[in-house]
Amino acid sequence: MSITTSEAPKPTESARRQKTRERLMDAAFEVFSEVGIHAATVEMIAERADFTRGAFYSNFDTKEELFLALAERGNNQRLALLRQSVEHMDQILPEILGAPGAKLQPENLGLLVTSFLDQQNENSYWFLFQSELRLLAMRDPAVGSIYLEQKAAAETEFANIISAALRAVGLSSELNPLELASVLTTTYESTLQEAIMQGGPQVQKIAHELVRTKLVALITQLAR
Repeated sequence: MSITTSEAPKPTESARRQKTRERLMDAAFEVFSEVGIHAATVEMIAERADFTRGAFYSNFDTKEELFLALAERGNNQRLALLRQSVEHMDQILPEILGAPGAKLQPENLGLLVTSFLDQQNENSYWFLFQSELRLLAMRDPAVGSIYLEQKAAAETEFANIISAALRAVGLSSELNPLELASVLTTTYESTLQEAIMQGGPQVQKIAHELVRTKLVALITQLAR
């Protein structure tokens, strides 16, 4: 199976074609949130996007290719939000600490982590999507190869963002950036999984509370 995932349109690709791809990815995520990756069919996705099967196959060779493109887009969007928060740290810190020029203290880390988490969109469906995509990647080497490339790129960018965030608040880590990013990502995902398993109508709120507590404890131990 041949799979490509690049989001950027080719030079000959029109803005209309790119818009069609975006609508198909939006529809795919909606369908996934209702039935899951494996039950989501090309027909369901095309119908939700108000397109034909022909429109689907003129943009994606397979359903797997679409889901990988969706994963790449989602990773990029979430990393962009984090990057933007770090770039505006000089504005965020005074708001959090209540005074211009105030230095971040360990007891204020929770407020900073919360402000970062609040920038993210609904994460429970995204985590479920990623979990199912991982299973698919383990079963299909063609999917797995591209999934690992995406994962490595996302972790590298996340490591850069975390390093910039620590520098911005005058901290450093005992771990190298990639190790720290891996630890934080693993902690975040396991905590979100726990919140989803608890169920209830406020998964996002519960997840953020759990994540904030665990991440603050980790950062306090690993950063200085």
